[in-house]
Amino acid sequence: MSAVAVKGLFRRALREPLVHFTIVGATLFGISGRMEGSGAEGSDEIVVTQSQMEQLVIGFTRTWGRPPTRQELDGLIEEHIREEVLYREATAMELDRDDTIVRRRMRQKLEFIIGDLAGMKEPPTERELRSYLERNADKYREGPRYSFEHIIFNLEKRGASAGSDARAVLARLNGQDGQRIDVDTLGDAFLLPFEFESLSEEETERMFGGGLGGSVARTEVGSWAGPFESAYGLHLVLVHERTAGSVPALSRVRDVVLADLMSERRQQALEAEYARLRQRYTVMIEPPAIAAAVP
Repeated sequence: MSAVAVKGLFRRALREPLVHFTIVGATLFGISGRMEGSGAEGSDEIVVTQSQMEQLVIGFTRTWGRPPTRQELDGLIEEHIREEVLYREATAMELDRDDTIVRRRMRQKLEFIIGDLAGMKEPPTERELRSYLERNADKYREGPRYSFEHIIFNLEKRGASAGSDARAVLARLNGQDGQRIDVDTLGDAFLLPFEFESLSEEETERMFGGGLGGSVARTEVGSWAGPFESAYGLHLVLVHERTAGSVPALSRVRDVVLADLMSERRQQALEAEYARLRQRYTVMIEPPAIAAAVP
């Protein structure tokens, strides 16, 4: 079989859920064996199984985008043996005891395995996604949206007079003859549009910068206001319509909802598994040596 064909085979295998399940299952089996005292601890025999070699090949292929050569595989196997030898010796010397970093790493690894197994269950149905969105509506609720027009006064062009020019125009627009003024003849040229439909505060801010998004959000509907500064200059703003925030349809936030629901499932599985494991232990908490140590 050619290298290209082998490469394709491993890439396809990595995408199969069954392969993921097998890997995690094997890991859990190994952990269970150690916890139950299977007798391997203290043995001077190291067996590099076919399954372990396959994992070495998969790991190498994932990193380099190709399967290892025979020489590279020999090196991977030797490194695996080296790691096993030193791990056993370190464990025999109890170097893993009272080591906060090792304890935390092992805890994180077990939590990851438990969560990964939970993620391999059937994906949420459409009904479950909708139900999750309804239960967590405030989490996905979008803020108000604004339709507005603006007039810009270029700071580089007008210099120190930009503010007074903007205020003078604002007085005219809000005066008795304001409705008869052609706003297209006011202010300076601008690359972006002068009218916008249904923008959120965040979208307005991303477009203009300088805090204009918040200024638009605080502007009353129906009257010119300003001048407000942005990254481009000073603006007079007329908000035509303000639409209240709402919860978006599932189709708009499906990917986010799915990710959040899967994360919740993993956390629930972790808590349930911890509760099960916790029952296996009898816990005694000694009182502190010095009573003042407890607030």
